[in-house]
Amino acid sequence: MINFIVRAVWGCVFLFLTACTHQTLTPQVQCGLAKCGFATCQKNCESRVVACNKTCRNNCQQCNAYAKEKTAKSYYRYQHERYVKGEMLALELNSFRDPLQCRKTTCNCRADYQVCMQACGGVIHKRLQVTPACC
Repeated sequence: MINFIVRAVWGCVFLFLTACTHQTLTPQVQCGLAKCGFATCQKNCESRVVACNKTCRNNCQQCNAYAKEKTAKSYYRYQHERYVKGEMLALELNSFRDPLQCRKTTCNCRADYQVCMQACGGVIHKRLQVTPACC
């Protein structure tokens, strides 16, 4: 019985190892950084920024649009409740706006592209600056 289990285990190991042998490696073009390294890096950065722009869901403009829509819905709900109760409106539209909601967005494709392009040159320039406000 033990002999059968050992053979089955070795058979599985053999099958798993032979499953990887059919993969073929594509030949890579060898070129120096001066020839095609920068151009390849540039194309890589451009493809990344295109993908970022397609998939980004929390950029400045979209965050502001969502915040404006949410503010309007909250205000109209408040306005309706006050009218139903027969009370005066005490708050304005800006009372329902959260000023910190769009302070930090999670994707900034332009800044990522600039850092990627600087990295292609070999140097990333850093400077201290105030966090940009999303307006």
